[in-house]
Amino acid sequence: MELIVFDIQRFALHDGPGIRTTVFLKGCPLDCLWCHNPESKKRKPQLGFLEKSCTGCGRCQKICRNQVHTITDSGIHQLDYQKCIQCGECVSHCLPHALKIYGKTMTTEMILDEVLKDKDFYERSGGGLTVSGGEAMLQFSALKELLKKAKEAGIHVCLDTCGQAPAEHYREIAQYVDLFLYDYKLTDAQEHKKYTGVSNELILKNLDMLCQMGANIYLRCPIIPGINDKESHYRGITEISQKYRSVLQVNLMTYHDMAKGKATQIGETYALSEIKTIPASEKQEIYRQVQALGCEKLAEG
Repeated sequence: MELIVFDIQRFALHDGPGIRTTVFLKGCPLDCLWCHNPESKKRKPQLGFLEKSCTGCGRCQKICRNQVHTITDSGIHQLDYQKCIQCGECVSHCLPHALKIYGKTMTTEMILDEVLKDKDFYERSGGGLTVSGGEAMLQFSALKELLKKAKEAGIHVCLDTCGQAPAEHYREIAQYVDLFLYDYKLTDAQEHKKYTGVSNELILKNLDMLCQMGANIYLRCPIIPGINDKESHYRGITEISQKYRSVLQVNLMTYHDMAKGKATQIGETYALSEIKTIPASEKQEIYRQVQALGCEKLAEG
């Protein structure tokens, strides 16, 4: 079976315990304004352009049959992303590597072969495979096959999920997951829909179900200035952590603005372009506030 992958990162240290290989899949049912992987939202492959690497040589303009690329008289490289069919011809002819395709089809065997290259490191560090996104559960059947094979190979498995998938899928895949990295984005239901595009009703129900099943969970909480950096949300995080024994750890994922550049690369405008990365001093204050509310499972995310 096949999955649409947009990145594989080896020696990842922040996607679960130990040294891990993180496989990022394309496609997401949410549309979070702050998404740190905007290239993951669409399930299909996308063309990416790294302007700072472009030399204006014009090879892409000559090779492209759909007039995606235009080099102006002043040397500016303009792209019409709507015309791109993701054939990859321009990428293969770009000598300075200013072009790339985000998203490629890989079989579960191909992915597992990459993961197994670092099995020794997993065993020494308590690490393993993490599957992230986007939302990996959108490619459920192939994802289940990949995780099953990983478990059969003796690999520890983490699944990073937003919780927006059918409950029966979580019940079915839980047997192959050692640890869920479960997103908790907003406490208020209306604000959740406003800023992510969907209600948090199903997300909370699935979280409750997994906890009732005894699944191991790290609660992952993005903190976004002006959106959810408020006491009511911090209190919601604390209450969730206290309610469920299965929530082993709470990670506060304070906002970083690196996604702005990623959005530009795929020809999109980043919704939160005016928001800056949360500095270390403010990050520590956020941790202090959450701890003061009684969250005893807080760990740096």
